[in-house]
Amino acid sequence: MADPIADELRGLAGTGLYRRNAFRVSGLVAGVDRRTARQVVQRVRAALEVGADVDLGPTASRDPDEIQAACDLILGDPRRRLVHEVFARWGNDLEACGCTEAAHQRHDTAIDLHAKAIHGELDQQQSQVELDKLWTIAGKTWTKVLASKEFGAHLASRVLELDDRQLTASAVEEIRSELPRTLIKPCIDLAVAATANGFRHRDHASRFPDANQLADRMLETAAAPLYAELEERRTSIGRRIQDEDPDPIVDEIERELLPRLTRLDSIVPAKRHRRTAELHDQIAILLNNCAVKLLDRGEVSDGRADEWLNRAAGLVIDPRDAALIQENRQMVRESAKAMADFRGQVFLLYTMRGSAAAKAMLRQVRREIDAPSVRAEIDRMLAEISAGNFRRERREPPRRPPSKPASRPGGSAPRSHNYYSEPRRPGGRRRGRVLLWLLVAAAIVFGVVRWGPFGQEVSVYQSKIADNAEPGTCLDKQADDWLDNATDLKGRDCDEPHWGEVLGYVQLTKVPAAYPGNDQAAALATFQCGEMLIQQGLKPAEYDINEVYAGAQYWNTGKDDNEYENYASCVLHRRDGQEISAGRKAKPDAPTTPKAVAMDLYADKIANNAPVGTCLQTKSGVDAKTIPKVAVVRCSVKHWAQVFGYPVLYKAGEKWPGDAAVYAKARHACSDTIPALPGYTTRVGWPGAEWWKDPKQTIYAFCLVHRVDGKQFTGGLG
Repeated sequence: MADPIADELRGLAGTGLYRRNAFRVSGLVAGVDRRTARQVVQRVRAALEVGADVDLGPTASRDPDEIQAACDLILGDPRRRLVHEVFARWGNDLEACGCTEAAHQRHDTAIDLHAKAIHGELDQQQSQVELDKLWTIAGKTWTKVLASKEFGAHLASRVLELDDRQLTASAVEEIRSELPRTLIKPCIDLAVAATANGFRHRDHASRFPDANQLADRMLETAAAPLYAELEERRTSIGRRIQDEDPDPIVDEIERELLPRLTRLDSIVPAKRHRRTAELHDQIAILLNNCAVKLLDRGEVSDGRADEWLNRAAGLVIDPRDAALIQENRQMVRESAKAMADFRGQVFLLYTMRGSAAAKAMLRQVRREIDAPSVRAEIDRMLAEISAGNFRRERREPPRRPPSKPASRPGGSAPRSHNYYSEPRRPGGRRRGRVLLWLLVAAAIVFGVVRWGPFGQEVSVYQSKIADNAEPGTCLDKQADDWLDNATDLKGRDCDEPHWGEVLGYVQLTKVPAAYPGNDQAAALATFQCGEMLIQQGLKPAEYDINEVYAGAQYWNTGKDDNEYENYASCVLHRRDGQEISAGRKAKPDAPTTPKAVAMDLYADKIANNAPVGTCLQTKSGVDAKTIPKVAVVRCSVKHWAQVFGYPVLYKAGEKWPGDAAVYAKARHACSDTIPALPGYTTRVGWPGAEWWKDPKQTIYAFCLVHRVDGKQFTGGLG
């Protein structure tokens, strides 16, 4: 059987709660008598006949049809009318209800604040701080209203005054029972509609009376489509893990699953919603199993498996899954360490005794080990030695150090999940892996015993800056691949001509902190080492710098026992390749006054640009067709604009869509990156058609923010 009171409350519930209120639409107070309501209807009809405007007050509608419908509701079913009276102003007429003036004022304040908060979120004309304050006071005021006896007494008096057989005393309790749901429904709708910061609206909902458990249930119901979409995508990806390469699978997890999970976390957090917690564990398992697949193939040296397991550890909630992931993280690191030690011993043997000795050692170890992953690594080393391009570490590019600064012992077997869902508990497989790495360790000992130990020299890549060579230390000519072995450099007396110097060390992020990303880390290191070069009175045209810093897998994010200090080492040498003349050129005690550094703003690679969060000293060159190097400074000094980001617009290989489409997409991407900043405007740099000539070129835009009047300012924005 239909319940007009509950139906009306649920029909009103949402962000239109007040804008659809019959009394607000008609401009009438809640206690208006039927005669007055009819007079309003007559005025509206008269206005319609002559085509005149209708003005019934600041909150009233200007639409005669809406006013007519509102008055019809007020004059119609008294049960529906009473519901609308709850959300309308009660005014100062106390004679009929016998309430105190304070009770009416408290009620009217509650609806006014609640309406302002809802409409402020929709209109986006107020700051978040102002809106948060409105929500807080509205919730507290409504709580006081519902807790007072006068609220129920007022509604009971209205039941008597309306005097209709359809409206009984039970209506008061019906309204009280359903009202908490109606009050928080706008917060629920706003939370689910938000692409970010949904937690704000979830928190606001909890401030209303009897809301905590109710809000959780309503949020989970409202989030059902988001759950269903994420679960469907997660299931689809999970089914493909066993048969497909893990790299594109992880890319898809990061692109498709993690943003959706983040959005769910802001609405229905895992600590309060079991369904969200289960998705955390399921996605963590997907990442774990991708990492285990690499481990099974022996691909542990490049940091991918460790990085994926770190992300999994950050997601997982179930203690059993967390323990399994942690065990696999340890195994990956120990495996990488063991393999790096093995390769390092071979490299030392190669450099000291030549290729024949190194090959002999490798072939001896290969005969003793039947593990496919170790044999594959040995075969790679043999091939590299034969080709004459053998290096200490099988690593990627210069700026990225080869291994974790703080060493770990090697040792135990990994555990893995079934590639799709449930954990697979290894038995003999575990013992086999232990034996495998014991054999690797034995091979290392074999090499050291047979060919002798080799000492270390100067290091610029320890976990702690204090454990590195002092700034100003001079360096001898290094091997071509010295950046892959930054813990074992050759020193030189500064009184003699020398190849390079340790210029100093710069802090890239706080400790601990999230990894800033490869591009940002490279840009920060280039900028800060370049600034140090200028601070020490050296000429960038004469000297170049190599930066040495950790990659994502070794960054100190506050997890485990990582002691790395999130810094870069700045190693100085001449641009022309000649030796530096006798005498130390670095001046570690020079003043550290901020200096401008010439950097690209729109290079072919984002990593070569000015870092996000730094500033451009002047506008010079920004509007040029081919942008020259620009003067980049810290935002604490006077500057013209701040760099806010380099959003990627198109994947490599996509067709050029035309200038208009590229510009529109660049504008949209920058607007997503930059918050609203009154008095400031955005400058967008976007690529022309020539960027599409190279199918491997990353197609991106740059986003700057500067004052509307073009004047310089100090301090960072956002």
